[in-house]
Amino acid sequence: MFSFSLVTPPAVEPLTLTEAKAHLRLDTSADDALIGTLIAGARQWAERYTGRAFITQTWALSVDRIPSDRDERDGMVDGAIGSLDGLRALNLPRAPLQTVTGVQTFDNDDTAHTFSADNYYVDTAHEPGRIVLRSGAVWPYAERDANSIVVTYTAGYGAAASDVPAPLRTAIAGIVAHSYQNRGDANAVVPASVRALLDPYRVRFSGA
Repeated sequence: MFSFSLVTPPAVEPLTLTEAKAHLRLDTSADDALIGTLIAGARQWAERYTGRAFITQTWALSVDRIPSDRDERDGMVDGAIGSLDGLRALNLPRAPLQTVTGVQTFDNDDTAHTFSADNYYVDTAHEPGRIVLRSGAVWPYAERDANSIVVTYTAGYGAAASDVPAPLRTAIAGIVAHSYQNRGDANAVVPASVRALLDPYRVRFSGA
């Protein structure tokens, strides 16, 4: 089993308040607070939908244990584990991957140990990004039953809104407009036109 959690959120949003208001054709400040909330919500929805991080942010992937070859044969390998040459890759949710800060293992008394970066290399070309064991290296033994291996890493297109591809920013504007126009409607569905902008960016998170 694995889980991943946000450690450091993005410092800015991919869409500014001014840009959102221009898209909505608003020239008053009455709903500025609401629109700011809608921008954050739209970005979070689009990130979940695509499996990406837009603005630079830090994540932590926690893995209970590295499966064995038998687990792979029995179909018990989950999406965090890549099947590259016998389970030698560990996929990191939220593309694009920028850097890996470190890998820690935990023993039964919760003491943390650093897994040396000499044992793996960081593959930022793959989506999702991943760490791959170097020849001769092996994953550390999982002493703790849960969250025995934790990988901390940075993902995103960059620190500025302009680093995010234009179609993604346009999609966020579309979600904001849809949410603003359908306030109070819990059943409002993101329009197909917005999903069409996001679909080419969806990351297929699997063991491949």
